Amino acid sequence: MFVLGLITCVVLRAFSAQALVVDSFDECVWHFYRHTEPSGMDPDAMKICQKLQNEEYDYTDWYSSLYYATLYSVHHKIPLYSAYTLDPRCSIDTGGSNIWHLEPQISQPRSPIDHMVRENQNNKYLYKRNQAISSDYSGTGYDRGHLNPNSFQCGDGRTATYTLTNAAPMKERFNRVHWKSWESTLRRFLKGMLDRDRAFSTAYIVTGTVPDPNVRIPQRGTPGDRFRVSVPSHIWTAVCYEHDTDDRKSFSFGYIGRNHPEEPGITLMSVSDLNDQLSGLYSELSWTQQSIEIFVDDCFGYNNKLVEVHGAFQKLINISPGISLTDNGQMCLYDHPCATYGYDYYWCKTSLGYIKDDWDYCTEAQ
Repeated sequence: MFVLGLITCVVLRAFSAQALVVDSFDECVWHFYRHTEPSGMDPDAMKICQKLQNEEYDYTDWYSSLYYATLYSVHHKIPLYSAYTLDPRCSIDTGGSNIWHLEPQISQPRSPIDHMVRENQNNKYLYKRNQAISSDYSGTGYDRGHLNPNSFQCGDGRTATYTLTNAAPMKERFNRVHWKSWESTLRRFLKGMLDRDRAFSTAYIVTGTVPDPNVRIPQRGTPGDRFRVSVPSHIWTAVCYEHDTDDRKSFSFGYIGRNHPEEPGITLMSVSDLNDQLSGLYSELSWTQQSIEIFVDDCFGYNNKLVEVHGAFQKLINISPGISLTDNGQMCLYDHPCATYGYDYYWCKTSLGYIKDDWDYCTEAQ
């Protein structure tokens, strides 16, 4: 009886794992550091365990078909974040795809279709009520910008990144030049760390948006088709690198930039500071005080390896050698470097200016 009960439990678990739009992330919780999702985001947003249709689906290996996790805002019709890990075995030669997917259960909660489906002329009108479709982006000057980058995945996992629930409007130059440079640098940096530590570490990544309530696309078309999709004011990424056996090798960091084609001001910072910036931006968005926490305990933030991370980014994307750091290892903004600014001590501006405490002490470069 015990064996029969155990088999029944496993089978039920496997079949329950088919759900794509879920009440909790339990079905794909391994994509989050310490199995804990970010907190402080929109409680009404929909949770998706991203699944690609697989005709040879193996119910004994149910987790392999749930490639990453997404928190999706129906109101804004963009993802608030996607959580994923980097597979260092994936080739960097990604190519592109013109095949995008939609999520039936976003628009039809009772739909038996529990996986993303290819967008076509028929189903896009069926599912567009609660999600963006490709024509929302046409002629707007915005790309369908990946949150979980296709270059960080391979095989079916790469195909699964091409869903409109993993995409947000990004200015073409921001997406193709500025953000791409940071994505490429991040991938090379993390791949080097993962190759060094072999199978003893995991890179947990969360990439998200801050919706701008005043900017929506498309701005042309029939009344029912205009202003459907919110454009993010900012795009951000948080990284938690966890070593399985040596906490001293674990660390975290993040960066955030404005969704702007020429001056995005992408800034490297600690996860704690990123939490503060996002809390300020989301407080402005909701008109209520918000407290964002991306990783539990900021994922080894006390290890304070931001200077080491900055060095890697400086080398790989050629950040100006004149950039200065605060005494806590945070990067000063380009237009507010370390200086006295009329006082008898050195300090610099460290954030985009949306929170109160955005200056810190620094040391004059020798």
